[in-house]
Amino acid sequence: MRPMRKLAFLTITFAAVFAAAPAARTAPPKPGPSPTPAPTPITNGTISVCNTSGARPITGSLSYTLAAVAAAGGTQTITVPVGTCATQIFYPQGTSVTVTENVPTGDAVTSITLSGGAATLSSSAPTAGSAVVVVGNAQALLTFVTSGPPLAPPAARNCKVPNLLGLGLTSAKAGLLKAACTLGRIRRAYSSGFRVGHVMAEAPRRGLVLAPHAPVDLVLSRGPKP
Repeated sequence: MRPMRKLAFLTITFAAVFAAAPAARTAPPKPGPSPTPAPTPITNGTISVCNTSGARPITGSLSYTLAAVAAAGGTQTITVPVGTCATQIFYPQGTSVTVTENVPTGDAVTSITLSGGAATLSSSAPTAGSAVVVVGNAQALLTFVTSGPPLAPPAARNCKVPNLLGLGLTSAKAGLLKAACTLGRIRRAYSSGFRVGHVMAEAPRRGLVLAPHAPVDLVLSRGPKP
């Protein structure tokens, strides 16, 4: 074979071999780390505890206990002067907070109201001085109305026997009531000195100081003896 033909044959042979060889595979890229999702923002709301006097005024300061789960702040106690509101306390939105007034002896919570902050009053028990608030996304005002102890009745006055001589029965009764006395027994007797139906004698005697509502007996005139 001539040299030129031999060279052409080899060229054609090598070209055929390379054409038949499989193409080199490219390795797929290695997967990278998954992207971290953005954290969900936590919305906070607040509770501000307020108090005011009820029908029977109170003074000073009142103590309140606010109880929530530990992750939301746990339990804390605050003091609120009467007629004011406490500083706002922050909680994550949706937190249930039990607020209890430490009611002084003799006082009574008459009402509990909630306003603002998109919060919810889950339960309210004024007689126990307690309420449960589900925190919203803004400032909520929780107001307690507290009344002082019932007023003591006035001390009973002693009966000071009044002068009833010469009075008719109706006037005599009014005089006894005004003097904190009561009407005792009534007798009648003849008298030329007093008109018929008017008081001619009383017992005990006028001016004596007796126990409250002590009875006073009266003698009414029948007029002159026939």
